[in-house]
Parts: sequence; C-alpha cells; structure tokens
Amino acid sequence: MSSPSAPITESVVADRLRVELIDLGVNEEAITPDAKFDQLDIDSLDVADLMAMVVKEFKVEIPRSELADVTIGQLVTRIVAGASH
Repeated sequence: MSSPSAPITESVVADRLRVELIDLGVNEEAITPDAKFDQLDIDSLDVADLMAMVVKEFKVEIPRSELADVTIGQLVTRIVAGASH
C-alpha cells in the first residue's frame, strides 16, 4: 500500500490481490470476485506467498486451510473486516 494511513477498502484490497495473483501467473480474466482459489491454477507455495503479502500489507492472517472454498470476493471482505480491527 502507498501509505500506512490509507484506508483499507474493498477496492484497495481487490486491486492488490489482483496484482499479486497476476504476478503469480494467474490469467487476469480468471480473477473475478466469484473465482475460488482452487480454480486459479496456483500451487500451495503461491498461496503461501499470497497470504504472506496479506499479512505484511494488511496485518490480517488467514490460515491457508480456510481458503479452500473461499472466493476472491469473500477473501477481500474478510481482509477488510480484519484490517479494521
């Protein structure tokens, strides 16, 4: 994020996740709010990298085991809710 005081909104989180997923090799068209992580063709190391970014940038920790049936949209909502505490 550009500034620690910048508000953490769903738009900010969704954009950052999109950039990270593209960097991990996910096809941009596949990155939709309804897409589940098991549909994105990323391996467990990629998921670990993604979650490390979430912890570092948003200070929200989500166990990888909880991502199995989570959509990108649900993850965005969860990160925003966790970051507001």
